Amino acid sequence: MPDVVEVVRAGIRQHTPDKMVARELRRVSLKERLPLRYVEELQSEGAGPETVAALEYLLEESAGKPATAAIPPFQSPPRPTFEEQRAFFHRLDVNAIHYSKSLPNFICTEVVHRYQTPPPAKGVTVQWKPKDVLTVKLTYFENREKYELVLVNGKKSKLTYESTRGAVSEGDFGSVLVEIFSPDSKTKFQWSHWARLRGRLTRVYAYRTPKETSHYRIGVGERPENRWIVTAGRHGFVYADDETASVVRITGEADELPGNYPVKAQANMIDYDYGVVGDRKYLLPLRVDTRMNTRQVLFKNVVEFTAYRKFTGESSISFDVPEGEQK
Repeated sequence: MPDVVEVVRAGIRQHTPDKMVARELRRVSLKERLPLRYVEELQSEGAGPETVAALEYLLEESAGKPATAAIPPFQSPPRPTFEEQRAFFHRLDVNAIHYSKSLPNFICTEVVHRYQTPPPAKGVTVQWKPKDVLTVKLTYFENREKYELVLVNGKKSKLTYESTRGAVSEGDFGSVLVEIFSPDSKTKFQWSHWARLRGRLTRVYAYRTPKETSHYRIGVGERPENRWIVTAGRHGFVYADDETASVVRITGEADELPGNYPVKAQANMIDYDYGVVGDRKYLLPLRVDTRMNTRQVLFKNVVEFTAYRKFTGESSISFDVPEGEQK
């Protein structure tokens, strides 16, 4: 495992082109599971986008292997005292609960890369197959989200976002924070570790929300009249910016799904980053990675949010059809 870290760090020190470092990582075969923290820390140290993509592939490729026993080769501050944690967590709790209300009315572009594949044989790495790319106009007005499908694979579409066949997700603009931090969810939090995420010092807390008090819902079925919606428990990690006490990443996995439910496993990771809407800076969703498993098909959606702008009555977004795909 340290070999992976040294390959990346050597590339950063020697200013090796990003694609060459990524090419070297693609030759690596791991016998242990690559921890997500390694990817986070190396990205913060300066790993380029192609290197990060290669690390994420290793992350996925090694997912079923034994956990590494190596001590993480990254420097961290001392564990916070109980009093420090209590004061920080109070700020974090307040920021999370009031996050949605802190956002302005805005519109943005949501691009969803969807992948599917049959479940692989035991011990075989998942080979994701691209399904389609959805371009969605997302309007956020008075704490409510509206999704309008504009393009499918770069071509204009008359379908609705919900009727595109496959996995779709909503609620990335604060509802997940309320679900986790709301007092009636009875979520339990526990200190985990320090991390550096996109170069910023971050506090990481493990959490678990029991099914009995959870507000987390998963639905299957394309039409509203035949959608099967269940409530699930959830566990994962919350990453909080050490300076602002704001959530900058959430990971989560569904717990206690019914045995006869089509979805056998569901997980996602939401990244937030600071961006400008109008003339002010806000913490906004940046990227979402969602996985969902059934017995017949595995689904993966990678969602990116761009072109944030303040919403007014005259607001609009121009969606250009890529050259060569116009009809």
